[in-house]
Amino acid sequence: MIIKRDTNAEYHSSKAISASGLKYIWKESVANYLTRKFKGSAATELGTAIHELILEPELFEQKYYLLPDIGDGRTKEGKALKAEHQKKAGNKILLDKHIIDAIYENYRENELAQKYCVGEVEVSHYTKFDGVDVRVRPDCKSQNWISDIKTCQDNSPKAFRKDVYFWGYHLQAAFYSDVLGIDPLNFRFIAIRTKYPFNIAVYGLNQDQIEQGRMGYKLALGDWKTYLDTNIALGYKTNETAEDGALIL
Repeated sequence: MIIKRDTNAEYHSSKAISASGLKYIWKESVANYLTRKFKGSAATELGTAIHELILEPELFEQKYYLLPDIGDGRTKEGKALKAEHQKKAGNKILLDKHIIDAIYENYRENELAQKYCVGEVEVSHYTKFDGVDVRVRPDCKSQNWISDIKTCQDNSPKAFRKDVYFWGYHLQAAFYSDVLGIDPLNFRFIAIRTKYPFNIAVYGLNQDQIEQGRMGYKLALGDWKTYLDTNIALGYKTNETAEDGALIL
């Protein structure tokens, strides 16, 4: 295994398949993964900022400017105030100071979340796994656990459980843990709510969820290996197919 402290850009330029790629293939298909286009959004930008706020504060200070309350930004006065702060910010990205301050205050009051944010941060690992070149870059890890920061609008247990299955977080937990040789029951998600009251919860997965995730990433990895071996990019699949070729839901 090759372990490197490379940049985020260098990591994502690798041709080795990642957990994000396997989640995409599991949810859709190899064909769709190969033709995907990344679309940024305010939500993903905020998620990246919060990640850096907690795990890489030096990057946060370099990249972001906290915008204080300027009232109604649609008014002439509000627009003028925002323009003034934008000038002060230079090339930095503007973020709502109220949101960032509230999230960080809740983080500082959550000892469990803090515990799982002290370790090796953003270290890339490259290796062969089941005969395929793979890569993993945990948000934070120690010898015994892996943690990952997730931002969401609702981090209640019921809502986050849905997110786990919808976004394939269980695949990520199983894949990272298996590749790095860490007990997946020690994988922790730090779920940060980006809406009031901006609270933070720490979650783990049970054995059944891990096994479902493991089954999912292995199926995706198998489809990816088929593509590498044959250059055939499989499309949508279901468990059953009708005689005419229609997919049975």
